[in-house]
Amino acid sequence: MAIYRFNPRAVREPATYVLIGLNTALALVDGFTNELISRLFWARGFDVYYGDYWRPLAAGFAHATPMHIMMNMYSLFVLGKLIEPLYGTKRFLLIYFVALLGGSALSLALSDPNTAMLGASGAIFGLFGALLGYLFSRTGSWQGVWSTPYGRQLIIVLALNTYLSLLPGISLLGHLGGFVPGFFLGVFYERKMSRRASTNDHATYWLVIVGVPLLNIYSCVPFNRAGYIAVQALKAYESGDLERGDELRSQAGNANRASQPGTQKMLGHLEKWRVDLSDKDNELSLFWLRMPLTQVKGVPLVSDEGPINVPFEFLEPRESESRPIR
Repeated sequence: MAIYRFNPRAVREPATYVLIGLNTALALVDGFTNELISRLFWARGFDVYYGDYWRPLAAGFAHATPMHIMMNMYSLFVLGKLIEPLYGTKRFLLIYFVALLGGSALSLALSDPNTAMLGASGAIFGLFGALLGYLFSRTGSWQGVWSTPYGRQLIIVLALNTYLSLLPGISLLGHLGGFVPGFFLGVFYERKMSRRASTNDHATYWLVIVGVPLLNIYSCVPFNRAGYIAVQALKAYESGDLERGDELRSQAGNANRASQPGTQKMLGHLEKWRVDLSDKDNELSLFWLRMPLTQVKGVPLVSDEGPINVPFEFLEPRESESRPIR
């Protein structure tokens, strides 16, 4: 089974190496800047709803720990060396970024808006899916995929990673949102290049190409979700329209997914701010109003336990009272 179709030169995987280099460089900067890159890039519902629309894409270039970046970059190296020469650099990049955005969009659309998501795992699972799609298209069945050495290895690794995706702190939705479009793109490109693409294959391709951006738009502006409405209430309070803020806060309490823990925290925060601080026209009042949003440079708070970077769990109870340094 031929594996090299494109880039018949010394370096067959230029985009793979560029992506590995870029992710690694950003991880090093993140380590030397007290996680500045993570806070700037992570995809967290409340921040995206507030207007940080770059985050669904940028989240794929930030990683939580050294082990996180090493595992993802090793996977990218192995899969990129197979898929980029197989489909060509342009198609490889399309698969990578569609899968990345698909993972971010599905996570944002269904996860708690107070959960920060980051990492290239959605894109990596998209590459897994594309390679399985190639093998499925070539062999015609899952039994045929299992009969190939690549197929058996991929299915075993995919099963292991699916199990790991169920563990706390790992986004199953992000992995699924990357894998599915990657698989269908892999099937389509193999059939197109072998001149076997049917009308259904073309329809599926366009469904993925159009559907992933549409899902991203909804995940950024989920007009019927309580978390999004609560952030619009925050913005109304921020602009000084207290009446509109009260109306939106009340609406959020009865909207879709209002029971999510992060949304409940946001609504509790807004209620407390409205009672205690809304009548104070000063920067400190606005500072506390914006506390649930990610402060990219960090917020210097101190407590008996030392410096605290907030928010992440912005309303978690602490044993000792903290105060801002001004």
